[in-house]
Amino acid sequence: MTEFNPNHPAVKKLVEKHISDSLGFPVEFVLALPVKEGGGTLSWRVETCYEEKKLFVILKTPKEQKELPFKMPADYDFFRQYRLLKQLEGAKLKTPKAWGADEKGAALGLPCFLEESLRGRVLYNSLKIKEDWADSLFLKTIIEVQNTKKEELGEIAQELGGDLEIAALFSTVKKELQQNLKGPLVARVLEKLSSNIPGNLKPCFSNGNFSPKNIIAKDKKLTGVIDFEFAGYFDPLYEFLLPFEKYPLLKNRGLEESYCREMGFKTEIIDWYRGLIVSAKLLEVVKEENKNPASIEKHIKQEALAELSQWAGK
Repeated sequence: MTEFNPNHPAVKKLVEKHISDSLGFPVEFVLALPVKEGGGTLSWRVETCYEEKKLFVILKTPKEQKELPFKMPADYDFFRQYRLLKQLEGAKLKTPKAWGADEKGAALGLPCFLEESLRGRVLYNSLKIKEDWADSLFLKTIIEVQNTKKEELGEIAQELGGDLEIAALFSTVKKELQQNLKGPLVARVLEKLSSNIPGNLKPCFSNGNFSPKNIIAKDKKLTGVIDFEFAGYFDPLYEFLLPFEKYPLLKNRGLEESYCREMGFKTEIIDWYRGLIVSAKLLEVVKEENKNPASIEKHIKQEALAELSQWAGK
């Protein structure tokens, strides 16, 4: 497969026609810019014109396997996110609308679908400058996602995973960490984790990535939540805390404690979850390093080791 580019003269007319057919009115293609995302989806933000008005549509296509730095799950289904978004259009949760599913690639030569480009800015921008309303909206939005009922998800709820509980996840991380990394620090970390395993929390629905860059807001109100590629049912506190490692600016501002109080969880278990999350992060880096030493940024491993050393010493 040659590299797909909507801006190519031979492709943009096809994209223009597919968007027009899907929306039900004629649009003129202006420009497409790639949207940086992980996973197996390649996204383009396509600017179009309709009666002198600018319209923006997200065009999603599958990435080629050779473009991915990791192996996708064997059961990965590119169109599952499309079916989920269609189902969520009837739910309380605000999400982008989706159109134009083309599983056989008849329109553009490869599978694709269209997604609404939400108005507003990513919540990360306001969290970064510590605006109080952004903190409140971050918490409220995640809790709203996790409170989405299976009845609202319909039949697709059966496709969203096996409700993995935290004790089982820790067991897997422990076993693999022992296999991939030796030393007194690892032994000390695993001993502390093993002696304080909290009770299992009931798995909740998640879009699979609570990054503050996946929450869109306008005028201090939620416009919608995006990126449902890896949606499923997960331990709620683990999912909530994951972005705190990627975005340290979220830490030490009371968000974790406020979340636990809202959800009825004991705040004492936050520290245990942090230890598990950093252990899982270290495991991921070490496994990748064992496969391809040249691909690893050494500072990521050193930061994880330093953080675990501080955590284990408490």
